[in-house]
Amino acid sequence: MNDIRADLVVHKDALVRDASALLADVQALLQDVAAEANHESAQAREQLAVRLGALQKRLSVQRQAAKGQLSQWANSTDRYVREHPWQSVGSAAAVAAVAGAMAALAVTHR
Repeated sequence: MNDIRADLVVHKDALVRDASALLADVQALLQDVAAEANHESAQAREQLAVRLGALQKRLSVQRQAAKGQLSQWANSTDRYVREHPWQSVGSAAAVAAVAGAMAALAVTHR
């Protein structure tokens, strides 16, 4: 009977050692996976930062182009109004009359 108990204790100790080794290996594997994920996420963040920088640069260029275009339109409009004041007043009055007529028509149909 002692032989069976001794064998049981030996097998139990071997099983505990094997389970402990397996647990240590799994923990090491999880730490490696986490480290690799952090490395990959750092690379992804770097790529995202590069793309964001490129997008901001393109947006800045587009903004400057739009400002330039708007400035040209404003200068052209100002020049036209100064050169043709009565035609500008007439055009504004016509636009106001059409807008007023459309508003009145919309109100009466409700």
